[in-house]
Amino acid sequence: MNGVNYKLKTKEYKMRNFIKLSFTMLLALLLFTGCSNEDNPLDSTDPGNGGNQVIIKTPKYMELTKIILTRFPVNKSNGDKWDYHVFPSSPTRRPDIYVDLSKSGSSSHVFRSDIREDAIFETAYDNFVFTKPVSSNDGSLPYRVPVNQTYKIDVWDDDGLTADDWMGSVSVNAAGYYNDDNATNIYKTLKSGEITIKIEGRWIY
Repeated sequence: MNGVNYKLKTKEYKMRNFIKLSFTMLLALLLFTGCSNEDNPLDSTDPGNGGNQVIIKTPKYMELTKIILTRFPVNKSNGDKWDYHVFPSSPTRRPDIYVDLSKSGSSSHVFRSDIREDAIFETAYDNFVFTKPVSSNDGSLPYRVPVNQTYKIDVWDDDGLTADDWMGSVSVNAAGYYNDDNATNIYKTLKSGEITIKIEGRWIY
């Protein structure tokens, strides 16, 4: 009987050790898995890992807030001064500048700025920030330019009673300025011939 009891006790002891060992291994496995996930978190932007994918938005409008003229031709294409005066050396022969914003192919403007009398080329960058219309009937800024349409900005020399002189223009192609980056603001320099214009605004989604 003693031999039988000894064998039973031995089996029971081995079974207990096996259960303890199995439990210890299971606990170690759970701890290792937890540490592994903590040390190597899933990328929240990776859709393959069940995270949130970054959505690139498409703007509907470029809301134009400022038109800044930084460069313009000092003289007409034939070398003449912009304004006529009986005295050729008169400083009033400098241009009286304003800008028009219009849809390409249209003969009517959506915004016409106030006029800067006797514009001095050397101070263009500091003085020619256009945000106000010449009258209440000439549109206003900010103006929402549809992203899928092309506009233009014309620069003019106001000549009063006679026909105004066209100084040049730049095209405004809003779709070409968006970088698929969900940006809020836009700052763009546009050049054509001797005309340089900077535009400022924001994207409307």
